[in-house]
Amino acid sequence: MRGLMPHVARFYALSLSVSLLLPPASASAAPTPAARSQSTTGEAAPGPRLDVAAVVDRVQRRYDGAADFRAQFNQTLNSAAFKRRTSLTGEVLLKKPGRMRWNYLTPDPKMYLAEGDLLWLYEPEDKQAFKQDLKSSQLPAALSFLTGKGKLATEFDISFAQDPRVGGPGDYVLSLSPRQPQAQVKILLFVVDARTFQVRESLITDQQGNTNDLLFSDIKINTHIPDATFHWTPPSGTRVIDAGKLGR
Repeated sequence: MRGLMPHVARFYALSLSVSLLLPPASASAAPTPAARSQSTTGEAAPGPRLDVAAVVDRVQRRYDGAADFRAQFNQTLNSAAFKRRTSLTGEVLLKKPGRMRWNYLTPDPKMYLAEGDLLWLYEPEDKQAFKQDLKSSQLPAALSFLTGKGKLATEFDISFAQDPRVGGPGDYVLSLSPRQPQAQVKILLFVVDARTFQVRESLITDQQGNTNDLLFSDIKINTHIPDATFHWTPPSGTRVIDAGKLGR
């Protein structure tokens, strides 16, 4: 394995994908006008189609109000250069502020963990762990959404996708282009449920034409994920590599 940077780039995309998936906070929070119009199932009352700005506002408010999130995921990576497709599955857990854990189950077990300013990648079968200082990577821009500081409308140019490859009838499909050019992200597509305004799928295309598709299921919010979930110490016998010192 050639260092952590390819995985930092992938984690950048992962963090952008999941940061928009958090529905409103607990029922004890003061309801917004949009929340008051929702049914007891959490679905918005049927109504006319909204414009882009209104959809973005609904999605942003759903994220801003939540404390934690967990879901199962199916991920499909497509390599443009090698014409290769890879399928992965696992579980993602997120808790504000700025804590995230991806537990990959198939095809190979591994873990990404972000807590504060540190990113870990653990590969148990290889008995090795990489660590990366997030301050020296491009991740803070993505993780700003996790801390509640990032705003979609200020970071991206957003429109409805034309002829999207994802989504179904009735879905809103948003196309997001970073306002500052990024190698890892050229275009992001987010599938937004028209009733719940929950983002349930993302498709990210980078500058080389590679794609990263994430489908989420069994979504649970505000389940009081223990803080210990995001504390990790390499097991005995694990080779620890500081990615920030590679190539020096």
